Amino acid sequence: MEAMRKLPTPPLWLFGLFEALQVVLATALMVALPVLGITLARSLSAFDPEAVGVLAGQVWLAIHASPLNLPGGDDWFHLVPLGFTLIPFLLAWRAGRRLAQGAYPSQLWQGLAAFTLGCAAAAVAVAAFAQGDPGTQVWAGVSAGVLMGVGSLAGCYAEARSATRMIGVDLETLVEQLSQQLKWAGSYLWAVLRGGAVAAVAGLGLSAALLAGWIAFRWMDIANAYQELGAGLWGGIGVTLLHLGLVPNVVLWTLAYTTGAGFAMGSGSPVGPLAAELGSVPEVPLLAALPASVLEYSWAVLTLPLTAGVIAGWWLMREGENHFDDWCQLKLKLRPVSLTVSTAALGLLTGLVAAALLVGPLWLSHISLGIGRMTDIGPHAGLAAGMFGAWTAVGTIVGYLAAPATALTRRRRAARRSVDGPARTKEPGDSAESFSSS
Repeated sequence: MEAMRKLPTPPLWLFGLFEALQVVLATALMVALPVLGITLARSLSAFDPEAVGVLAGQVWLAIHASPLNLPGGDDWFHLVPLGFTLIPFLLAWRAGRRLAQGAYPSQLWQGLAAFTLGCAAAAVAVAAFAQGDPGTQVWAGVSAGVLMGVGSLAGCYAEARSATRMIGVDLETLVEQLSQQLKWAGSYLWAVLRGGAVAAVAGLGLSAALLAGWIAFRWMDIANAYQELGAGLWGGIGVTLLHLGLVPNVVLWTLAYTTGAGFAMGSGSPVGPLAAELGSVPEVPLLAALPASVLEYSWAVLTLPLTAGVIAGWWLMREGENHFDDWCQLKLKLRPVSLTVSTAALGLLTGLVAAALLVGPLWLSHISLGIGRMTDIGPHAGLAAGMFGAWTAVGTIVGYLAAPATALTRRRRAARRSVDGPARTKEPGDSAESFSSS
């Protein structure tokens, strides 16, 4: 029997386009089905397929971080529900992993480029149908391309676990050829990058905990706002879905609040721990929990970004890659001077990294409804990120200097316990007097 001829393997760019098609269809169904269901449930007689399609297309574009130039608005409409934006990002992450599994390092860019361009082209097509504005089409392609490109790259790295497998360049060999001083500098910078990431994650976690506690405290106000809204069953479901999508946005607003920068609830309406002037707000029940004025102990929230920096400083001390401190000890003979210089530099760099990591998410969390004073809702990304970086820098210095003291205290306690000997446990037959005398 003659052997079957092996079929040729399709090019990698075709796999990229196929992955893009899957992601676009999945996200389109994710948006279209709820919009269609809620529309039919609210008014079956007034159902307009074209209007439903336009609305679904606009929601799809908003989820992909695209601004919309709506007719009759004073400015661009830009609302990115980060909770829903995470879904296409994770789908792109999965596509990047799948492309990395079946590609050689020298060919991987073909699949990633085809995937990114395919998603961007789909976004332009959706914008042409749902909006028809040339500016919106350009922004739709750019926004979707950046979002899906970053997601696929992250998935590719998660699968490859090495830059060498991603780009076909043996970085490990190149690093081995560097001098020892450059290796130490690289280790130091890598430790600082991870320390900044620790501070950013800690700040977000503490902000999420503060938000959860505040919502639990103001739960009745939110429930009353639901009742006053009178949206009915399906309208209530839609509002709840909106809340779920905006949870990451509100966490980032809370982070900006804890830095002291605060956020705006419309032009001229700041909300912060040191200044608050809340005016009229959109009819969203969650916003009923906003503090209308400066509270008595609201300044205490400033300790949260400081605590995030302390956590980063403690982590950096345990990491032990502060080679700049070693260099300062060699060049500056006085230990107090060298420790001051190296720790200040470590805190400054860690704060800069933390601020750089958060400025993008803070910018995406900002909302513009495109009408009147509602064009400014959310934090000012640069100010909030800068203040978080400043608090992180101070906290990092405190945590880095305090970590040896806590470790020394633990060692002294352990030594004291070893000198005193292990405590004798009471046996069932022992009397109280014999146990105490032992």
